[in-house]
Amino acid sequence: MSADQPYGDKAMVPEGLQRRPTILMVDADARLRKLLRYHLRRHGCDVDEAESADGAATVLAAAPADVVLFDLGLVGDAGMDALRRIVELQRAGCVIVTASHARLEDAVRSLRAGAYDFVDKANGFEDLRLAIRNALESVDLRQAVQQLRAQLHERDEERFEHIIGRSVEMARVMKLARKVMDSDITVLLEGESGSGKELVARAIHFHGRKRERPFVTINCAAIPETLLETELFGHAKGAFTGAIAQRVGKFVEAHEGTLFLDEIGELSLGLQAKLLRVLQTGEIEPVGGRTASVNVRVISATNLDLGSAVQSGRFRADLYYRLAVFPIRLPPLRTRRDDIPPLVDFFIAKFARQEGKAIRGMAGNVLPRLLHYDWPGNVRELENMIYRAVVLTDDRILTLRDFPMFAVTAPQVGADNDPVAPPQPSLPRAAVPPAPPATPPLSLEEMESQAIRQALAATGGNYTRAAALLKIGRATLYRKSKKFGLQS
Repeated sequence: MSADQPYGDKAMVPEGLQRRPTILMVDADARLRKLLRYHLRRHGCDVDEAESADGAATVLAAAPADVVLFDLGLVGDAGMDALRRIVELQRAGCVIVTASHARLEDAVRSLRAGAYDFVDKANGFEDLRLAIRNALESVDLRQAVQQLRAQLHERDEERFEHIIGRSVEMARVMKLARKVMDSDITVLLEGESGSGKELVARAIHFHGRKRERPFVTINCAAIPETLLETELFGHAKGAFTGAIAQRVGKFVEAHEGTLFLDEIGELSLGLQAKLLRVLQTGEIEPVGGRTASVNVRVISATNLDLGSAVQSGRFRADLYYRLAVFPIRLPPLRTRRDDIPPLVDFFIAKFARQEGKAIRGMAGNVLPRLLHYDWPGNVRELENMIYRAVVLTDDRILTLRDFPMFAVTAPQVGADNDPVAPPQPSLPRAAVPPAPPATPPLSLEEMESQAIRQALAATGGNYTRAAALLKIGRATLYRKSKKFGLQS
């Protein structure tokens, strides 16, 4: 491959790729790397470089690459072993092997070692451009398939049988939920924050006849009031300053499906009136636009006492009766302690798999602490606590050291090493042994702050992924991060 040859003008990055791909060049020829670096960047790629296989391994350990361009002649006879090392790291989407005046035998051995493609440098840049484009399309397709599988897995986990709860209280909730899964009746889910209202809403939708239709969510408390109307009902182009294009609202997105209105008690009285009209007429009126008909099943949720809000004038009585046609109240975790052991087992398995850790369970002295705690944040707090413990631990079992809020002043000898063999038996509240002396537990705000720190650390500061881990909206995560001083 001559450095003086012109580079092809055709696009290297596929049009459907919605990000700048990263290319790692592993080549001892500094002159060629410089030329390639210029053209790769010109075609919308970020570029990393390494002169050796060891250098490439170091770069990949710090950050993965979409494509690695690996010069087979880099390390002489050991080139194939070095290629296998790069492939086995599983930090590259595809590896393209390059070589000068290559033999067919080299190409065959490279492909058998795990390379995606083989390019002879003597054939010029056009072959390399095409190989990179094909590799990026393959990486993008693979990621799309993984996302689809994750969505299908998420749907599978949203079925009724995957809602963890063996208590009498949760059995009653699920019995009521099953009665409405094939109905268009308006459902109001009531319960404390973190008690699982959205999970029940998703189970109702994905287990019923609307399962193939859209399920759209909106957190009424996470969006400023000035924007919430357009989020719900949409707006026409030019309806107000900054409305440079038409926007469809959540009601249109959820047409023929389900709209989940979380924290419905936070709606202003003005928006309550507009929502009531939609429920009464089945018609929406976008800001600055024409009235349109929608067919949407509404499930709403609140952690407030809407009955008291009606009496105080903070919530419209007529809207309340429209929303609460079929109310379901979720019990707090402290009233269904039988559910704590299976929830703990589920979260440990989930996060251990997610973090790539071989965690078998928890030490025997941890469960009594969890059973004795009152859980003001309910299931979400338990989930976040287990997630944090899984991230913190370096052992195969979770111990009290992994739960800072349960730090003891005088730990028992050998207690942290107690194995967890069979699952712990569930204990009624009256039979729960008293907890040993402990320092005062963290406040709910302190636990929230720690959970957000851990989620952001685990996702490399990615707010979208962190919000998904914490089961909250991204806007809520931004707001809480600002509140706790976690934004840089």
